[in-house]
Amino acid sequence: MTIENCFETILGNSIVLNDTGHDFVKFIHASDIHLGAVQYRNDYRSNDFIQAFQEILELAIKHHVDFILLGGDVFTSLEMLPGKLTKIVKILNDFKEFTNGTILIIAIEGNHDIRKFSRGIRFERRGQSWLKLLNNLGLIVLLDADLDALSEEIFELYNFDTKRGGKIQIKNVMIYGTRYLGEKPISFLSKIRKAIVKNDDLFNILLQHFGIEGQMENVPGINIEDIQHLKHRVNYLALGHFHKQFILENWIYNPGSSEAVCSVDNSFKRGVFLVEILKKFEKFEKKVSIIRLINRKYLWETIYLNNEFRNKKDIEIFILNRLSSSLKYLNFDIHPSNPQMPILYLILKGKEPSRSCRINEKDLKRKICYNLPLVDVKIYQKFRKPLKTLDSYILAGKS
Repeated sequence: MTIENCFETILGNSIVLNDTGHDFVKFIHASDIHLGAVQYRNDYRSNDFIQAFQEILELAIKHHVDFILLGGDVFTSLEMLPGKLTKIVKILNDFKEFTNGTILIIAIEGNHDIRKFSRGIRFERRGQSWLKLLNNLGLIVLLDADLDALSEEIFELYNFDTKRGGKIQIKNVMIYGTRYLGEKPISFLSKIRKAIVKNDDLFNILLQHFGIEGQMENVPGINIEDIQHLKHRVNYLALGHFHKQFILENWIYNPGSSEAVCSVDNSFKRGVFLVEILKKFEKFEKKVSIIRLINRKYLWETIYLNNEFRNKKDIEIFILNRLSSSLKYLNFDIHPSNPQMPILYLILKGKEPSRSCRINEKDLKRKICYNLPLVDVKIYQKFRKPLKTLDSYILAGKS
């Protein structure tokens, strides 16, 4: 008995390869997939990240690309349930089999890829990551460089036997890549610039995992002026790290995360870039299209509690009635695995309930999900504290 290939189920049993010649290259640039994330400890949310990754692979097949770039944080940490990892490996095996190995997945390690836990220590010195495992299995090409070597030896050509190297050429595109270089990679970038060979016959891509200052509020990044020297040798700077999508100066590209890793990400533009490179009259022309993925929907609701409630049950009934009224348009017939079933971010405001009416978020979430077609609920209590009277201050002084 054979296990069915997931791409044959979705896309049929044939693939049209990109055979438009050496002068035309097409690729997908994605990043920050965060496989293994277990947001809110919800298994459906965990599967959302895997489904987003599978959708990226499906897009690569549909658009007949030559390769896929992954700009780091492919995994959220080294902490991974065996069943999830097995599912990811099967998807990649199916992809390689379905495409006959013609679409390479080229990746670098981000800061999350080398973390032991989602909020834990990094294992950079010990050199562990799931990406190294996938590379050793021949399912991806993992690029890294020896930044302690001489300039001409920093980026060795990727060797498919040893499964090591810092650059790879596909048609007339040369892709350079290194692992995450820390929060301040400026000193490394000057070495990288010297090691990149400028050749008018090649379109140079540099795959890196860092952010650009000012693109995300209150999040540190590199000053764009400090990387201008790369522009003379790099045609396309492919970034990962920031979950917000941006394009700068028509040569710096950050696709953003493929799924919302936290509630803030829901306000960002995210997705993948579909890039077409054509060499025409001895010059390279570039076209970049933005593709949004089919992500889990999210809703924001605010409920004000201004009345005096006698007990916790009265508050729960009040909240459930309000939500049932405002969310009555939701589809009750879909399964939680369907991204059309949303996550609810619920903000509770108004007068803070008394101690006897204190809200148990876990119980309230369970009751909301039982009564409404929501895959999960994140509750934010933003109550105003009751004003202290003069008498209360006097009593406090006497105690």
